Amino acid sequence: MSKRALPRLLQTPAVLLLLMWMLVPLGMTLYFSFIRYVLNSLRRPEWTSPSLSNWRGLGNYEYVLFKAKDFWFAVQNSLTIVGSVLILTVVLGLSIAILINRSFPGRGIVRVLLISPFFVMPAVNAVLWINMILDPVLGLNGLAVAGLNEIIDGLRNFPLLGGFFSMWPPIEPISFRATQTSAIAVIIMVTWQWTPFAVLIFMTSLQSEDQQQKEAAILDGANAWSMFRNLTLPHLARPIAIVVMIQSIFHLSLYAEIEIVSRGNGNKNLPYLIGEFSTNNIGAASATGIIAVILANIVAIFLLRMVGKSLMD
Repeated sequence: MSKRALPRLLQTPAVLLLLMWMLVPLGMTLYFSFIRYVLNSLRRPEWTSPSLSNWRGLGNYEYVLFKAKDFWFAVQNSLTIVGSVLILTVVLGLSIAILINRSFPGRGIVRVLLISPFFVMPAVNAVLWINMILDPVLGLNGLAVAGLNEIIDGLRNFPLLGGFFSMWPPIEPISFRATQTSAIAVIIMVTWQWTPFAVLIFMTSLQSEDQQQKEAAILDGANAWSMFRNLTLPHLARPIAIVVMIQSIFHLSLYAEIEIVSRGNGNKNLPYLIGEFSTNNIGAASATGIIAVILANIVAIFLLRMVGKSLMD
């Protein structure tokens, strides 16, 4: 046996197991997406079993794309949440990484505290934010608004400023479980959890920045903004692309945060819509899943191209 054949032979079981692990669920989902498979169909009992006789062709895809009322909203909401979280995490992560990339007392403790939110489970993160921070009555949101109203009431008794503050109506706390604001709550809590990941990547990359170039720029009279734009930002191009790619893949599959915050009331993404379909209509859920896989691959290909371009540069 040749030296090349032996490693390939030893790798074969692992490769076959991995292919089965990936292809069998994908194949079953693809099969279910072409048949009528409804769990609680009293009118047509034969639809309750995944039989080839219930072949529907592209009917499930047609239903999802053109008849399901929440599909395009779920796509739009998914892209909005992912895009907003990416922008916030990159900006905040970059700012924090540059801020702590210097010597100061307690730097090690600060770095550990900054990274710790990344290890909180998504469900725990959602419960913490929606109940203890964003709740309009018992959370910090309600307590802060109540404190502001008390301050405004006290200022109304001042001789000169009292008339001005008397015109102010009482401030009402924002209910982040409402239809219009639940997506904002999801963006806030996911940003809080994933910013440490960006900080960790950027902070590690800043350690390898060429300090001699920065010293030469200082001698030439360059200011802080000029050095950041022409030296630091190009140096972080690859880490930024990697952070964007990894986070996009993870954020397209958000579920726990949406379930805990709003139960899907005006705030759905594709994984949540698949969960709703799967309670009864397995065919529609499978078709939505295939569409979600295609969308995720389009996003991944675009991001991989972006990462590859930055690596070549």
